Amino acid sequence: MASVRTVPQPPVACPFVYHIRWTLRLVLETLFGALVLAPLRALLILTTIVSVTVIGYIASYGYSGAPGTHIKPWQRKLVKVTFPFLSRLGLVGLGYNWVTVKGKRATFAEAPVTIVGPHSAWADGVALVAYTIGRTLSRAENKHLFMQREVLMSLESIFIDRSKPNQGKILKAHIEAPGAYLPLTGCPEGTTHAGTCLLSFKDGLFRPGLPVQPVVFTFGPHDPGLFKWVHSGAGTLTTIFLGMCQLHNTLSVTYLPVYRPSAEEKANSVLYAKNVQQYMSRHSGLPATHFSLEDANLVWKAMELGLPDYSGTVQFNLMRTWFGFSRQFVEEQLKRFASMNSAKDGLLSEQEFCDYLKWPVTADSQHLFSCINPEKAAGISFAQYLAGLGDLILPLADKAGQESIVDEVFSRMQAEGNGVSIDSAREVFSSESKSPDYGVGDIVSRFAKDPQSSVSSHDAFVSAVNSMPEYRVLFQWLLHGRDSYPQKPQAV
Repeated sequence: MASVRTVPQPPVACPFVYHIRWTLRLVLETLFGALVLAPLRALLILTTIVSVTVIGYIASYGYSGAPGTHIKPWQRKLVKVTFPFLSRLGLVGLGYNWVTVKGKRATFAEAPVTIVGPHSAWADGVALVAYTIGRTLSRAENKHLFMQREVLMSLESIFIDRSKPNQGKILKAHIEAPGAYLPLTGCPEGTTHAGTCLLSFKDGLFRPGLPVQPVVFTFGPHDPGLFKWVHSGAGTLTTIFLGMCQLHNTLSVTYLPVYRPSAEEKANSVLYAKNVQQYMSRHSGLPATHFSLEDANLVWKAMELGLPDYSGTVQFNLMRTWFGFSRQFVEEQLKRFASMNSAKDGLLSEQEFCDYLKWPVTADSQHLFSCINPEKAAGISFAQYLAGLGDLILPLADKAGQESIVDEVFSRMQAEGNGVSIDSAREVFSSESKSPDYGVGDIVSRFAKDPQSSVSSHDAFVSAVNSMPEYRVLFQWLLHGRDSYPQKPQAV
């Protein structure tokens, strides 16, 4: 019989949710800052934004952004002198009066790529320019936004259109083009989070196979989370205002030693990204996780469906590695899971599992549920349900489908060519299961095109069974026994 892997417990339950920890001191400090500090800092930030935009326009004038083209030498000097200074003033306006800097920044020759993490706040972008100024990867849409366009163009940023193919070749052409004066800089996590861990690294910045210098941004140990930019937290304008109201916000920037890839890592950008994530984890003390941007999107979907936020943190990269699941497939299964989990507590009970299938609690259904739940937990999480699908249900269902178990069941339940009726189904269930307590009426109504009908046509029956792979497994076991298709999970 198939065995289902246990999904490892992540070191952080859900890094995409964060709530400000309000204390009396923070409330009083915010009130004082709103009256005294915020107006002055707002003026400083406005001056900085205008200055950066004007300088960006001057420094990018005449630059097309095509691979192999660059801004003029005097424009480069203007950017390298003014942008870090103005960005530092911007940090002061945001309440970062002083910043602790550790380590030594590598030269462009030593590390043509700089990566930053954890990416926990929109303010990271300001610190990025102040302490790791470089070319960034940016969405193609940003090339047409006022202010952002000028700044990004003056930094010779690389614009990526994810809707078009061969973007990797465009990235490589930009990086390998001679004459670049700034390192390629970015946040490989791909999204913001609470900063309590390191998400999986996207491999885009690692594809060229060049040495990288990791840089760790750490907010103070007593940081109340005013700048955390997550889905369930405060909005952008709110976080900006609250940060401006504080007497001082703490930030440290740590330059780690340059990481030089091995031959194997150069040939495998995914491995390279994973190893650098582990390297940063060891130096920063933040746990490396399998979470990714896809998990953040799933958290939002879970909350929309009424489930706890952590239901969406399935460690998507792990699921993709184990089973090859796509984001679309996982989202579809999340909707099914939400329909099953009537209590909306994120843990699927055996009764909920059977109620959703309209299948009575029998030895077979109990066995299937226990296989998905190898640790015998109080309920099955969505991540563990996905593991059950990948290791057991889908392989067995596919095998049953190949051997036409659906047609066999329909044929044996068919009543004089008129489809599956309650009476004809009851005969098969009672003879095969030796149990008169099967809820045959519920099962047949599930398969019927019309929920009020007592007969299910062949097309309606096949459509219903194929939409729920659990049925093919249960029917296979019902007619041929549980040991008919032994299956071993694939290697990790």
